[in-house]
Amino acid sequence: MAVGPTHAVTDPRIKTISCMVSTQEFKTELLLNTAGYYIDQDPASLLIILPTDKLAQGFTKDRLDPLLDETPCLVEVVPSKKSRSQDRTLERVLADTGALIDIVGANSPTDLSSRPKRIVLADEVDKYPASAGKEGDPLALAEERQSTFWNRKSVRTCSPTNKGFSRIGREYDMSDQRKLFVRCPHCDHAQPLTFKHVHWEKDTEGNHLPETAGISCKGCGVIWTEKERREAIKAVVNETDFGWRQTKPFKCCGEDHKPLKWEGEGHWDQEGRALCPTCLEPGVSLEHAGFNASKLYSLSQPLSRTVQKFIGAKGDPSTLQVFVNTQLAEEWEEGSVKVDPDGLLSRREVYGPDDLPEGVLVLTAGVDVQDNRLELEIVGWGAGQESWGVVPLVLYGDPSQDAVWNDLESWLLRDFLRADGRLMRIQAAAIDSGGHHTEKVYQFCDKRVGRRVHAIKGDGGAGKPIWPRRASKSKTGFTLYMVGAHAASDQIYGNLRTTEPGAGYCHYSQEYDLSWFKQLLAEKLIVRKVGGQNVRAYECPKGTRNEAHDCRRYALAALLSLPRKLPPAPPKAPKPESNAEERSSAPAKPPAPPPKKKPKRRRRRGYNDTGDSWL
Repeated sequence: MAVGPTHAVTDPRIKTISCMVSTQEFKTELLLNTAGYYIDQDPASLLIILPTDKLAQGFTKDRLDPLLDETPCLVEVVPSKKSRSQDRTLERVLADTGALIDIVGANSPTDLSSRPKRIVLADEVDKYPASAGKEGDPLALAEERQSTFWNRKSVRTCSPTNKGFSRIGREYDMSDQRKLFVRCPHCDHAQPLTFKHVHWEKDTEGNHLPETAGISCKGCGVIWTEKERREAIKAVVNETDFGWRQTKPFKCCGEDHKPLKWEGEGHWDQEGRALCPTCLEPGVSLEHAGFNASKLYSLSQPLSRTVQKFIGAKGDPSTLQVFVNTQLAEEWEEGSVKVDPDGLLSRREVYGPDDLPEGVLVLTAGVDVQDNRLELEIVGWGAGQESWGVVPLVLYGDPSQDAVWNDLESWLLRDFLRADGRLMRIQAAAIDSGGHHTEKVYQFCDKRVGRRVHAIKGDGGAGKPIWPRRASKSKTGFTLYMVGAHAASDQIYGNLRTTEPGAGYCHYSQEYDLSWFKQLLAEKLIVRKVGGQNVRAYECPKGTRNEAHDCRRYALAALLSLPRKLPPAPPKAPKPESNAEERSSAPAKPPAPPPKKKPKRRRRRGYNDTGDSWL
């Protein structure tokens, strides 16, 4: 699999190589082999970039040093570590051939911009900071040092992250987008391996059987065995293009061409270059070669293991994203798991304030203040942030007057009953103070601070925690908490995409209607350019109501305001008394002994010999 990218390193026509590959595949090995080549065969000045200085030093110790100390041709030209030579340090290696390697962190602008470099090797580029100090994108800053070399080469490697924010995804899109085509052992049809062609069986009870996994051929439909998959991947080394073919769409002879949709042979030349079907001329430049490969091509991880990881990730968007990024080597798109109001409406359940499910461990409330009403949602929370929407409420009234606040108080003090008979009360509430009734919110919350009724204000900045580590002070001296609105929305949408009951899953009672669910999904994720960088932000379209989303956001913040250990459930409500005969026949249980208390240590007191002063 790595033969194609390695061959591209020595192709003088190719200036840039971008590898968007799954974890623990050939990325780092490609960089090491490239470094070794330019030390021994074509001496050059090299720059190796890691996300931070600390990781750069770790790369030298764990990966580069073994290469230099165990490769015979390199041992002869590179100083030994034991020599303690200034030509062999954690940050620099100078070989007798004249090759010079600098190993730096992407967070060091001085190291990135000083001295010309012919070869730049960049690892884990998605983990680079947005800017190296105040000097801009670290990858662009480093590659600017190559501008004077006609025979420059830049190699970037990483697994992708979020679409629109992934550096390696952006670079791969700009490349010729090569994919590895593997020939079917049954019909010789060549195809890239995709997860939609992976099939496995289930037993009679519907349990998945990953060990039965195989890849179905797009040509003949036969499902390959694990042995056939491995042999087919190994066989690509015998192809003239090593199996790698350009798939980037292009326009030629007045027509749009999409190589991924081409069927049959004859569309690519012996080097894997995509040819226009009309004029048979190459349609895509060779200067920037991009390589994309998933774990489906792995010879170290069996297909059954990949399927096991997928089964374990299903239903949880956060773990599914990890699977998509690290196993499939694909960018994660927000909303990859679709959520719609009708779908949420259809999964409502039958429970209520006096019949809460036993999974509910704590209740919180989120309150949004409008000019003529208070909107409120009471939410039950269980293990792993599994949630139960109890009731959404609209309390009409002028928030500048006491009446509507009295209505809110009655709900915050209301008793709720769980299905097993336990009484529950709201443990924390968060009330938005960002509207036209800020002082009224402060006054209401200030009198109830002991009940964890908090005045909050949304902070839309990216990277802000949902609940702050410490409180702020308003201009009038009241306590105020700045809630990370961006992070809260991320968590809400992540939970909504969870499809199976358990951690993160959202339950709703029959009290919720379609209008409420539309408000819950009103906030849309957009991408803005800020300082030349893509920044994610949530925005509510004009004319769209989003009070439900705000209330759920505040209820989540209230949950995170609680101590790490959830409070114990209140005692069960008293049951109706039975008749006297039944009570007299029941054996009386002795009362539980009171817990033992450790005696308090007392200060010893005494007198001196005269008895008139304390010792």
